[in-house]
Amino acid sequence: MALKDAKQRWAAVLLAVTAGILILCAAAVRLVDPFFHYRAPDPAGEVWFDQRAQGAGLLRSQEYETILMGSSLAANYRPFWFDVFYETSTVKVTFPNGGFREFGQALAYANTRQDVKRVIFGLDPNLLSRSPAEEPDQLPLYLYDDDPWNDGQYLLNKDALLRSAYTVLKKAQGETQTLQDAFVWDGNVSFNREEALGGYERPEHREEAKPAYSFRENYLANLKEVTGWLQRYPDTEFIFYFSPYSILFWDKMDRLGETEAVFAMLDEVTEVLLEYGNVELQFFMDDKPVITDLDNYADHIHVAGRVTYQMSRSMPTGEYRLTAENRRERLSALREFVINYDYAGIFAPGEGA
Repeated sequence: MALKDAKQRWAAVLLAVTAGILILCAAAVRLVDPFFHYRAPDPAGEVWFDQRAQGAGLLRSQEYETILMGSSLAANYRPFWFDVFYETSTVKVTFPNGGFREFGQALAYANTRQDVKRVIFGLDPNLLSRSPAEEPDQLPLYLYDDDPWNDGQYLLNKDALLRSAYTVLKKAQGETQTLQDAFVWDGNVSFNREEALGGYERPEHREEAKPAYSFRENYLANLKEVTGWLQRYPDTEFIFYFSPYSILFWDKMDRLGETEAVFAMLDEVTEVLLEYGNVELQFFMDDKPVITDLDNYADHIHVAGRVTYQMSRSMPTGEYRLTAENRRERLSALREFVINYDYAGIFAPGEGA
């Protein structure tokens, strides 16, 4: 009997210690709140490290009419640019290598929090042509709802606890960024010709071009996700912009035999989107002075903040707007330009095709 009582006491002590540790962990996460689940971020300085998890906190805590969304290509925009140029209030939510289902889930959550009047979305050809089966599935859905029963997944989360410690350490060291600079990375890399060429691995040349319909199954599935947003939120204005991929991107498409497949995709996607009354297309892919100047790039697609600023400023003016009337002419002109471009001239002697 004594042995049984001792075991019960040890079990009770173990349970009490375990419960105490869990309570302390939950309290630490609740106090620091690294994902901004219970508090708004300090506009003057926070520790930014997880775009998917902290994006939920931004959508929950901020007041906004406009959402800027996209992949890493959208990260080098400051929300206040759009506040000024569109006379609105903006929140930025970006997911590196993001999937359309992830963006759709974030958009659905945003519409439960605010009256979203405008979505400015970076519609990347690389993401459009990707198979939906290859999309990342990394969004912490328990953060993208208002169900308090889900909070346990946050408060009793090892990663959240580690991130809490990381946040405290970085704040103690003064290593923070303002809300406007959240997830902006253009100050951490160089944008110049050498950097762009150094980050570009030129593929072997494919002798035979791929069929123009090569990406069709993928982009139609992705486009279905996008048109679902348009139908679900008919009173929201959607501004889809196509980033100015550098001439190195088109060199890559030429080498892989995928140029015609890309243009077939751009043709059909833009045609479908322009059928919707709540859509506007901003097309920067044919901005030749930008795309041919490799000093604007850190690799073959990521462009410097000075260029994203000019893009955001030009969006309300309509200068780069793609319409049903000019769509075919502009796509055709871009196609002719990239098909006939002297790609060998980009590279140093002996490195060209």
